[in-house]
Amino acid sequence: MTDMAGASWTFDAAAEVETISSQAFVYPDAAAATAAMASYRDLVGRCTSWQSGLTAKGYTYAESQEMFDASVGEESVARQTGTSHVRLTDLPTFRMYWVASRVGKTIVQITYRPGSLLGIEQGRDQSRELASVTASAAAKRAK
Repeated sequence: MTDMAGASWTFDAAAEVETISSQAFVYPDAAAATAAMASYRDLVGRCTSWQSGLTAKGYTYAESQEMFDASVGEESVARQTGTSHVRLTDLPTFRMYWVASRVGKTIVQITYRPGSLLGIEQGRDQSRELASVTASAAAKRAK
């Protein structure tokens, strides 16, 4: 990798906080970026669930992850996680979404944490839209 940058936006004026972040990673050439995407795809494809250890307040969380389709840029890897409380099972599952896209020698990634309990498809659609805007910006900068 030859360069990287990041930005984050948090909307906290509402009852529920929404967070969007983006990162850009620039590689020496498209082949190096393609290899990095392949490595990332392999890693996240193998990790489907895990449990976090006991927190300082005595909470334990179960995490699950699944891939979803997001045709953004020249290639992309999209995933969502769900975090649920192990002992307080009546609490809803908290979801986050990531989309990493390659545009030439640049990989851009967005992370989206909804401010409300969106349906899974709504969260995926929003993350695809955010990723599309980010990949478009990366393509314009590459010209």
